[in-house]
Amino acid sequence: MKQFFLILLLISSLGANAQTEDFSGTYVFYNKSLKGEIVDYKIQLNKDQTFIFTSYVYNGLNEYRSNGKGTWKVENKTLKFTTEPADINKEYTLNFTGTTARVIKKSPRDTSDKVVPTALQFYKSEIRIIENLKLLLKE
Repeated sequence: MKQFFLILLLISSLGANAQTEDFSGTYVFYNKSLKGEIVDYKIQLNKDQTFIFTSYVYNGLNEYRSNGKGTWKVENKTLKFTTEPADINKEYTLNFTGTTARVIKKSPRDTSDKVVPTALQFYKSEIRIIENLKLLLKE
């Protein structure tokens, strides 16, 4: 009986470990137009489930900067972001609460030569610049 519980515990812990993926890293989007306009977004997903987002936009006349920070967690392969009131201050003004995203990458079952860069695709957000934004993992 004791062995049965040991085996059951071992199997359940292996199953839990197999489902946890590491999505931490730096994801970026950078574009510079021929007119000199710049769009630069970056989000750092830390291993401790915190994040920092920075945004820089230059339209040829004006610069716009905005930042956000908070925590993230994975639920059913969806990343969910939360910003607590204590995270918002003069420097970090964006509230990510309710923002969701997915990490897009090549399936391990895909044996083709097709290259699929790992990316973070935002789907839902109250922040206009975030919704539908796709950032590539910086290698």
